[in-house]
Amino acid sequence: MLTPTQPFPDLTLPTLGGDDFDVARDMGENGTVVVFYRGAHCPICKAQLKEIEGLLDEAAAQKVNVVAVSGDTKSRADATVEETGVKNLTIAHDLSMTEARNWGLHISKARDGSDEPELFSEPGIFYLLPDGTIYASWVQSFPFARPSFEDVLAAVKFRAEKGYPARGSYTGPLAEHDGTLKVEATDGPHAEAY
Repeated sequence: MLTPTQPFPDLTLPTLGGDDFDVARDMGENGTVVVFYRGAHCPICKAQLKEIEGLLDEAAAQKVNVVAVSGDTKSRADATVEETGVKNLTIAHDLSMTEARNWGLHISKARDGSDEPELFSEPGIFYLLPDGTIYASWVQSFPFARPSFEDVLAAVKFRAEKGYPARGSYTGPLAEHDGTLKVEATDGPHAEAY
């Protein structure tokens, strides 16, 4: 599991613009938002890409770069851009499923009779900082209930304006909890920590 405040994995992919996107190199002043989408077969993803396209000026005002990434081939990614009318959003393609797994994305198999690729990643959004760490992530196991991009940019803005720290980064030992008081887990796997 990828954890906030920890380093993010390497990611270098071709884009429809002809250049490679390198997550470490192509960082905005306040970071980068990487949006992993399912691919050309997903109508919800197409709506999401249009939403993001409409908020790129706000992202630029927040001094963050935005890239949308899928495991689609170049031709499938081209078809998605053609259908959605997205012109300014950086679209990276050819994400391998190994890379998807390295990013903690859920992977699905094609449904019988669908136009889905044999394997593809489910959606995820990562807000990455210029220091090479993850600030926040939103990872889905299916196409529904992803955050609006407006909400993601609100989080970016709140962090910048208030200095709000990354949350969800604790990876130390855990104690049993009775709902009100911390109770030592004297026989638990981390008893030695107490």
